[in-house]
Amino acid sequence: MREVKEAEVRKAEIMEAAKKRFHSKGYLNTTTQDIIDDVGISRGLLYYHFKSKEDILFAIVEKHISPLIAVFKSIAKDQTQSAKEKVNAFLNSTMIQESSAEEEDYSLHEAIQLPENTFMMDRINHKLSQAMTASFTEIIEQGNKEGVFHVQYPKETADFLMTGYLFVINSRSFVRDIEAAMNYLNAFKLLLSTSLDAEALFEEQFKK
Repeated sequence: MREVKEAEVRKAEIMEAAKKRFHSKGYLNTTTQDIIDDVGISRGLLYYHFKSKEDILFAIVEKHISPLIAVFKSIAKDQTQSAKEKVNAFLNSTMIQESSAEEEDYSLHEAIQLPENTFMMDRINHKLSQAMTASFTEIIEQGNKEGVFHVQYPKETADFLMTGYLFVINSRSFVRDIEAAMNYLNAFKLLLSTSLDAEALFEEQFKK
């Protein structure tokens, strides 16, 4: 008799199995049958939870970025840090670390970058950009009150900065090339200092 599990538990199992398959076999070479076999469920049960393989990928990526969004909100709401400290905390939270343990994350990144998944990438970027802009707007407004930033249009400035930043950090060169990532991050620091009209915003550049 097939084991009956809670819907959220089963969805998590499907997502985990799919993530492992995308990493080991590649997104394009993975079939829904592979995932069905790995989880040990019927095709009907898979489609009860997800409409397609693309739907599974979106759910995985959405879950993957949720902690990052939570970090943005936490930084913006932290009443113990100054605006300058929050800008540094924001950048540190989005830095790509060179680690073999993140190879599955690279596989996900490559999957959503496929031409077939352009619409999905737009949806993910839109959600992430909205969260980043909202949090960064709060930080800019705090900096204005503290007299360390001088920004006439906080939300609009945050929108431009976050949209551009998100576009760059999602590029293949940023994810795969640590040296290139450091160069972009250093350039973004200079851009932030100018855009926020802030002196001594950063004590030092990121080390290569």
